[in-house]
Amino acid sequence: MVGGHPVDLLFTEAGQNTAVLIDLGPSPGTDPARHLRLTHARGDLLTGLPSGGHGAKTCPVGRVIRVPAWRVLAGEELLAPVFD
Repeated sequence: MVGGHPVDLLFTEAGQNTAVLIDLGPSPGTDPARHLRLTHARGDLLTGLPSGGHGAKTCPVGRVIRVPAWRVLAGEELLAPVFD
Protein backbone atom coordinates (compact mmCIF):
# COMPACT_ATOMS: atom_id res chain seq x y z
CA MET A 1 0.00 0.00 0.00
CA VAL A 2 1.19 3.48 -0.86
CA GLY A 3 -0.88 6.27 0.61
CA GLY A 4 -3.81 3.87 0.96
CA HIS A 5 -3.57 2.72 -2.67
CA PRO A 6 -2.54 -0.86 -3.50
CA VAL A 7 0.54 -1.39 -5.68
CA ASP A 8 1.92 -4.65 -7.03
CA LEU A 9 5.59 -3.90 -6.40
CA LEU A 10 7.56 -1.16 -4.68
CA PHE A 11 11.33 -0.80 -4.82
CA THR A 12 14.09 1.76 -4.39
CA GLU A 13 16.64 2.40 -7.13
CA ALA A 14 19.03 5.34 -7.48
CA GLY A 15 17.57 6.90 -4.32
CA GLN A 16 14.02 7.05 -5.66
CA ASN A 17 11.04 4.81 -4.98
CA THR A 18 9.28 3.20 -7.91
CA ALA A 19 5.77 1.76 -7.71
CA VAL A 20 4.76 -0.89 -10.24
CA LEU A 21 1.15 -1.48 -11.28
CA ILE A 22 0.46 -4.68 -13.21
CA ASP A 23 -2.37 -3.98 -15.64
CA LEU A 24 -4.54 -7.04 -16.22
CA GLY A 25 -6.59 -5.20 -18.83
CA PRO A 26 -10.23 -4.19 -18.81
CA SER A 27 -12.91 -6.43 -17.39
CA PRO A 28 -15.41 -7.88 -19.87
CA GLY A 29 -17.89 -5.23 -20.89
CA THR A 30 -15.64 -2.35 -19.81
CA ASP A 31 -14.51 0.29 -22.29
CA PRO A 32 -10.75 -0.29 -22.88
CA ALA A 33 -10.08 3.45 -23.29
CA ARG A 34 -11.75 4.22 -19.96
CA HIS A 35 -9.80 1.45 -18.27
CA LEU A 36 -6.51 2.86 -19.58
CA ARG A 37 -7.41 6.42 -18.51
CA LEU A 38 -8.29 5.26 -14.99
CA THR A 39 -5.13 3.17 -14.71
CA HIS A 40 -2.97 6.14 -15.68
CA ALA A 41 -4.88 8.42 -13.30
CA ARG A 42 -4.32 5.90 -10.51
CA GLY A 43 -0.60 5.98 -11.24
CA ASP A 44 -0.58 9.78 -11.21
CA LEU A 45 -2.10 9.73 -7.71
CA LEU A 46 0.82 7.70 -6.37
CA THR A 47 3.61 10.08 -7.38
CA GLY A 48 4.80 12.02 -4.37
CA LEU A 49 3.01 9.88 -1.78
CA PRO A 50 5.08 8.44 1.10
CA SER A 51 5.93 4.78 0.64
CA GLY A 52 5.87 3.87 4.30
CA GLY A 53 8.99 1.78 3.75
CA HIS A 54 7.17 -1.40 2.74
CA GLY A 55 9.77 -3.01 0.47
CA ALA A 56 11.52 0.29 -0.16
CA LYS A 57 13.05 3.27 1.60
CA THR A 58 10.72 5.55 3.52
CA CYS A 59 10.72 8.32 0.93
CA PRO A 60 8.04 9.48 -1.53
CA VAL A 61 7.25 7.59 -4.72
CA GLY A 62 9.14 9.29 -7.53
CA ARG A 63 8.09 7.09 -10.42
CA VAL A 64 5.15 4.84 -11.29
CA ILE A 65 5.37 2.16 -13.97
CA ARG A 66 2.35 0.48 -15.53
CA VAL A 67 3.20 -2.99 -16.81
CA PRO A 68 0.74 -4.85 -19.03
CA ALA A 69 0.31 -8.40 -17.71
CA TRP A 70 1.31 -9.91 -21.06
CA ARG A 71 4.81 -8.40 -20.65
CA VAL A 72 5.24 -10.17 -17.32
CA LEU A 73 4.24 -13.47 -18.91
CA ALA A 74 6.41 -12.87 -22.01
CA GLY A 75 9.60 -13.12 -20.00
CA GLU A 76 12.55 -11.10 -18.82
CA GLU A 77 13.75 -10.06 -22.27
CA LEU A 78 10.54 -8.15 -23.02
CA LEU A 79 10.05 -6.97 -19.45
CA ALA A 80 13.51 -5.45 -18.86
CA PRO A 81 13.05 -2.40 -21.17
CA VAL A 82 10.03 -1.27 -19.12
CA PHE A 83 12.28 -0.58 -16.13
CA ASP A 84 14.94 1.42 -18.03
